[in-house]
Amino acid sequence: MLIGLGITLHLIFLYSLSNDWLRPLFYDSSHTRRGFDFSIFFLAGKAVANNTSIYDVKGAFGYRYLPLFAYSFGQFYAKFSALTAYFIHIAISELFLSLNIYLTSCWTKNPTIRARAIFMWLGFSPFFLELYMGQVSFWACSILFFMLGSLRNKNFFGAGILWSIAILIKPNALLLTPVFIIFKRWYILLGSIFSICAVCAPFFYLDSNSINHFLQINLSPTQFKGALTHAGNIGLMGLLVSVSAKTSNLPLSELSHINQLPLWSSLLIYSIPIFFSIINLLAAKYSFSKYPELHVGLWMTTFFLIYKDVWEHHYVFILPILIFLYICYEDKRLIFIYIALALPTSFVLFDLKSGIYGPIDPERSWTMLQSVIYRSTKLIPIIVLYFWIIKRMFICK
Repeated sequence: MLIGLGITLHLIFLYSLSNDWLRPLFYDSSHTRRGFDFSIFFLAGKAVANNTSIYDVKGAFGYRYLPLFAYSFGQFYAKFSALTAYFIHIAISELFLSLNIYLTSCWTKNPTIRARAIFMWLGFSPFFLELYMGQVSFWACSILFFMLGSLRNKNFFGAGILWSIAILIKPNALLLTPVFIIFKRWYILLGSIFSICAVCAPFFYLDSNSINHFLQINLSPTQFKGALTHAGNIGLMGLLVSVSAKTSNLPLSELSHINQLPLWSSLLIYSIPIFFSIINLLAAKYSFSKYPELHVGLWMTTFFLIYKDVWEHHYVFILPILIFLYICYEDKRLIFIYIALALPTSFVLFDLKSGIYGPIDPERSWTMLQSVIYRSTKLIPIIVLYFWIIKRMFICK
């Protein structure tokens, strides 16, 4: 019954890719066209075929990934029409989903837990956005799910290989570096980083300016004018920028750097990554927890609290964490956290010009309360999960 409901929801996700059923519920789908992010992979593949720089591709927010993906999948996609390539991309995402469900079935013998976990894979609304945008976050988080299985079986070598692959797809998987340091797996850490550098170095060498572009677009606090925060950014940093701007009567449309905010708020925002990193390291040091999935979960949850650009489709990264923790610990509280994260935000209540494509940011007209309510539907369960993991670390040693 529960699995059937999950399949029904998933079929609705797939069907809604070709119509407006779910589009108004999310910022990404309300104001950007289907395949908006996928177009960057497609155009990067065209750039490879034309011997031009993948980091000079114009469209969306530019190509911001490591070069291997453009030279492999991007180049493969470029052999087809854009629409055909997009549907191939969707099919690959569905294959990852099927493999995740298969492994979930193998890793739990309790039929009730298994049914709930399978439903969790099928009924997660950010996955619809992942498909709609044509993103690869789900590919990376699926590989991290495989990595969790390897870590649980104390196969750190296999985990290191999988971690490296996830980084090559989505570099934000680098956030898990402290996990290998905590477990003192230096050879895995150094070997993975060396392998990634060895794979990417030739591409960066052939295009000397590309490394600077890659670092700039991913790490610089400077954004496009008006993009320091917006309705598409539903991480903690985006909320803090929005609240700071609105309390200081600064128009969001004029902001491109944190330093434009009042000093007190700039210092607060810059301190947030340090604050959570210290908490994570102290929790690891004093809990003595030997369960790697808890450490991976803690740092992956931290991503939503410290990164400057958290889009709603990024929340698929928390899905394998939630499911793996649930099948390991069978804590029903994780189900409630899942439900809160799986449901759409309150965006549809506050949207402007719904369904109109273009650079539309409805948050520029929102009150501070609306901004807080909108993001809290994701951030509150993320924070609850964060402290659930810390508490579990001190219980499971």
